[in-house]
Amino acid sequence: MARDRLTGSEKRALLLWVAVGILGIWFAQKYFFQAFPEASVNFQISREEALARARRFVSGLGENPSGYKSSIIFDVDDDAKVYLERQVGLREANRLMSSELHIWYWEARFFKPLEQEEFELRVSPSGQIVGYAHKIEEARPGASLDRAAAESVAQNFLSAKLGVNLRAWDALPEEANSKKKPNRTDWTFTWEKHGFRAKDAPYRLQVTVEGDRIGGSEETLKVPDAWERSYERLRSTNDTLELVFTVLYIVLLVVAVWFGIKLSLQGQTRWRGAILLGLLVAALLFLQGLNEWPLWSSSYDTRVSYGTFLAGKLGSALLFAVLSALTITLVLPAAEPLYRSFSPERLRLFKTLTLGGLRSKEFFSASVVGLALAAVHIGYVVGFYVVANRLGAWAPQEVSYQESVNTLFPWISGAAIGLLAATNEEFTFRLFAIPFFSKFTKSRWLAVIVPAFLWSFLHSNYPQEPAYTRGIEIGLIGIVAGIVMLRWGILATLIWHYTVDASLVGLFLLRSNSLYFKVSGAVVAAAAVAPLLFAGISCLARGGFEPDEHLRN
Repeated sequence: MARDRLTGSEKRALLLWVAVGILGIWFAQKYFFQAFPEASVNFQISREEALARARRFVSGLGENPSGYKSSIIFDVDDDAKVYLERQVGLREANRLMSSELHIWYWEARFFKPLEQEEFELRVSPSGQIVGYAHKIEEARPGASLDRAAAESVAQNFLSAKLGVNLRAWDALPEEANSKKKPNRTDWTFTWEKHGFRAKDAPYRLQVTVEGDRIGGSEETLKVPDAWERSYERLRSTNDTLELVFTVLYIVLLVVAVWFGIKLSLQGQTRWRGAILLGLLVAALLFLQGLNEWPLWSSSYDTRVSYGTFLAGKLGSALLFAVLSALTITLVLPAAEPLYRSFSPERLRLFKTLTLGGLRSKEFFSASVVGLALAAVHIGYVVGFYVVANRLGAWAPQEVSYQESVNTLFPWISGAAIGLLAATNEEFTFRLFAIPFFSKFTKSRWLAVIVPAFLWSFLHSNYPQEPAYTRGIEIGLIGIVAGIVMLRWGILATLIWHYTVDASLVGLFLLRSNSLYFKVSGAVVAAAAVAPLLFAGISCLARGGFEPDEHLRN
């Protein structure tokens, strides 16, 4: 049997893609942290040690946390973080957050189902207890201390249990207040860090006394109300843009479903492949939901039974998986026939993963281009934000920490996110939208540009400012993706999209200090390059590519 081989022009084109991809990776590696500054968290204790310290602290107060369920997550006071970054600059914000202020922390929780009493603690990355809350019943009996006695209890707690030097804090008498409960009196006292201001925000320490026992303590940056309102107004533009383009996305989905029904009645489409793919995506997304089991307890409401809570979590995970998969299953019956008529020389979508499709020249070429485009994309995003930051655009710093993926199987997140993004968005905004708009506008340029920006502005609710920043960034790469689909087929953009989204998880895992996370990141990366490896090895072993005329649209 005669074998297909790459022509001279095809070899040159693929080599050019590889070269540009390598350049993109080099650029991204060199300038990544200039484009996306990463807040530096100095982790001196692990997640497990933070939980152990929280448990010891509760025991040291004379409480007994044994028999309680527990949870622990890493969290950040996002309002304070954003305020510092925008008002005092990234360098000063990092200095303050790593030295004087406790903005990020491990949040540990001890609770019992259907019991109101629970303990919540914040443990700094260095292992210091920086927040405590003991929730009890409103009617629990307790003392009714006068102000002086209650304040003395609070001061003793701060100095003896938290090691706070009260000489560095100014008491705020006007903030002291009491609240009469059915069988006790609770007091709240507030101190302000002496001589400290982050622009207009003081740093405060508040202690609650419940009867004659400590009810809680919390350190917070008191962000001015006026600034919070102005930032909410700023963010409202992002929300409005996202809402407008979400409506347009729903309209596009409705049109796709209508087209799918119409083409089905004409016998031009089959649902079997779409249903099977939808089931695969749903299963992977459901597994991703189950994968977050270790994090569920942090959001448990003790007023409901634990069994009901778990059932609700399982139901939510299943509902999300099914609804997400439906956006693929319902679009594909319309998209695939339009693609067949639009690109008759390309491989049929459902034949690409057959043995013949995997051994074809188009599959190999699309794999090379898809992976190279992903590398170019990563370099492009870094370059975009290097320039955008100098022009006044803004995005909050990333908070990276080695224990962030507190899941059973971290690789599932990369695979699920990558597969959902690739299939849902590529099938809707490339496979369906480009042939659809081309058919009705008679312009391939409009058919590429319009879906690119319909897709990009769906991401407007990301934290970047101005609100249109993310839409422009993604829209430009969306135009490139549309052109790639016209030249190399939908498979190239599917591989590109999966690789970029999976890389967000995979590269982070590879950078961690955990061997298990590194292996998980390697699994995610291997899934992205597997198609190219198979096609390349098959070509070398067989002396060429398998003819694919019988597999084309």
